[in-house]
Amino acid sequence: MALKHWAMEVRAQYLLLPVVLSLVGGALAYHDGSFDALTFGMFTAVLVLLHVTVNTLNDYYDDVYGIDRAQTMRSPFNGGTGMIQAGLVSRRQVLAMAIGTAVLGFMIGMYLVATVSWALLPVLLLGMGFALFYTQLFARNMLGEVSAGLGLGVLPVLGAYLVQTVSLSSGAVVLASAAGLLTFNLLLLNEFPDMEADRIGGRRNLVLSLGTGRAAWLYVLANGAVYGILLLFALLGEIPALSVLGLLTVPLAYRAASAAFKGPEGREAFVRGQQSNVLVVLATQALVVVGICLTAAL
Repeated sequence: MALKHWAMEVRAQYLLLPVVLSLVGGALAYHDGSFDALTFGMFTAVLVLLHVTVNTLNDYYDDVYGIDRAQTMRSPFNGGTGMIQAGLVSRRQVLAMAIGTAVLGFMIGMYLVATVSWALLPVLLLGMGFALFYTQLFARNMLGEVSAGLGLGVLPVLGAYLVQTVSLSSGAVVLASAAGLLTFNLLLLNEFPDMEADRIGGRRNLVLSLGTGRAAWLYVLANGAVYGILLLFALLGEIPALSVLGLLTVPLAYRAASAAFKGPEGREAFVRGQQSNVLVVLATQALVVVGICLTAAL
C-alpha cells in the first residue's frame, strides 16, 4: 500500500494541530522557567499518535454507520477521507492503525507519568477516552464539539505545560481555554456541509440541533471569546503580554464567519471559509507562542 494513501488516511496535513497545542503549553512553561526538550518531544508524540487514533477511528466508524457513504459535500475539511470507500484501505487496516497508535501513545504517556509526575495521569486517561470514543459516543450524543474542544484543545495545552512544570498555573488554564474554544469552532464549522450525512448516520450535533443560522452565531461568539480571553488576561498579567499577537488573525476569523452565515450552498466560498477557519486555529496559537517567546526574551 502506498505511503501516500496512509498519509491521506491519517490526515497527515492536520497533524500540525497537536504540535501547535504542545508548543503553546511548552512555550508558557519555558516563559515560567521550566523546559526540557526531550520531555516536550515525547509528549508531543503522544498528542500526534492520539490525533491519528481519532482520525482513523472517525473514518472507520463513519463508514460503519454509513455517514461517509452518504451524499455529502466532501472537501479537504469535511466528509471523511474517502479512502475506505475508494477501496484504497480496508476497514480492518484502518482499525488496526487506530489501535496501534492508541497503544503506542498510551505506552509513551505512561512512561511520562511514571518518570515525570503522576499528576499527568488524569490528563492522559481523559485524552485517551476522548480519542477512543469521540465518534461512536460523543459525536452521537450532542457532545462532539465539546469533547473535541477538550481532547484536542484544553487537555493538550494543560498536559504540555504540566509535563514541564508538574503543576498548573492560571496562565496555562487561560491558554488551554482559548485552545479549547478554537478546536470547538474547528469542528463546528466543518459540520455545516455534513448535516444530511450526519443525520442519516445517527449523529447528533449542534449544527443539526441549532440549524446553520444559529450555529453561525455560536461560531462568532466562540471566536470572540477567544480574542477576548487573550486581550483581557494579557492586560491582567495572567498570560505573557505579547500573547495578544494572536489577535492578528481577526480578519481570517471574519472571513470564516462570513462563510458560516452564507452557509455551505456556495461550495467554493464555503471551502475558502473552512480554510480560513483552519488558519485561525493554527495561526492564532502559533502567534501566541511567538508572543510568549518574545516576552520571555525581552
